[in-house]
Amino acid sequence: MSDKNKNQQAKGGISSFLDRYYFAAAAIVFVVSVAIVFLVVFRIANIRDEKEEKARQMEQMGEISSDGRDYALEKDAHPEVNEVMEAYHKALADYDEEVILKYLLYVNQNELDNIAVKSEYIESYDNIVCYTQKAQAEGSYYVYVSYDLKMKGYTTKLPGIIGCYFCYDEEGNPKICRQSDISEEVITDFYVAFSRQEVQDLFNQTALSYNETLDGDEQLKKYMEGFDELVKQEMVKRIALRAATETPSEPASEEVSEPEPEENKSDTVEPTTAVNVRGSASEKGELKGQATPGMQLTRVEEMINGWSHVIFNGADGYIKTEFLKVVGEESGTGNTESTGNFVTVKEGVNIRAEASKDANVIAMADPGTKLELIEKKDGWCKIKYNGQTAYVKAEYVE
Repeated sequence: MSDKNKNQQAKGGISSFLDRYYFAAAAIVFVVSVAIVFLVVFRIANIRDEKEEKARQMEQMGEISSDGRDYALEKDAHPEVNEVMEAYHKALADYDEEVILKYLLYVNQNELDNIAVKSEYIESYDNIVCYTQKAQAEGSYYVYVSYDLKMKGYTTKLPGIIGCYFCYDEEGNPKICRQSDISEEVITDFYVAFSRQEVQDLFNQTALSYNETLDGDEQLKKYMEGFDELVKQEMVKRIALRAATETPSEPASEEVSEPEPEENKSDTVEPTTAVNVRGSASEKGELKGQATPGMQLTRVEEMINGWSHVIFNGADGYIKTEFLKVVGEESGTGNTESTGNFVTVKEGVNIRAEASKDANVIAMADPGTKLELIEKKDGWCKIKYNGQTAYVKAEYVE
């Protein structure tokens, strides 16, 4: 690719690449500040109360969890995690769809297209390092993957980092999960773990190194400034081509046609108020326009950092998730009456759209999660989950 062409592609902001690259990923780069906790023991007579107060304060500041679990950050401490992350990132660069689908708990076609487009320009992810914190479920971790990104045609490598949730499904297969895949309880715990100062320092240092590296390579800097726009235009072409070639009137078997109106996709959303649409998942991202109530948007991904990746005016955009609602969510909630009965998850279990092991996965529930029970039948529990009907295997709940 000539320098002239690279310069023509230079339009977006540098930060948008870090903000958007993962899902897949999109890169999950949070900005959370954490204060340092200073604790003093005053009197021996009140030592028990002071210990309880100390534990409470440490929990609030992200030092330990409510169950006493330490959020200490470990480097390359779990070979199984490193193995999955290395294989997954190689698949991202090579666009190995089989491996991508193997490790991602759920991924839609728009996300696969996004990965495919980026793989045309990314050569490799090198020097992968996995920093982990223990999560709630046994064998699960909050993982921050550090890497050196090599773009095709350039020798300079760019420091990068992404965060995700690593766990095992009920069949014992390792999975990489995002916000839409995990329970609110795990999401909350993830935020607390991420707020530790050592994690913040890790992300801040990576961002600083990224910018310093670009400052040392002017050609690569110009290229990366235009990378966001380049990917966006390619995505628009792919989405338009797919829409033009779809043949909804073509006959299909019941097995193929039934999963199409999946309740769990939650792809169509609309704003609850007038809200800004950004070019990246950040309040500092380029302003792309404003979405208003009644405007229906396709959501590509609900991200762990509180933003949603949507298609806005035919291109990628980002809106804070708190200002969006799923179209038809209220009616879905009303159709499933509350029973007042609950089951508790004993082992990590997939929540599925239908009572079948082959049905699409809506989310994953961790041990201790309470699910509202509608009925038990044929080894499955029909439950109410996020205002819709879903199913879990009865053997994994009590």
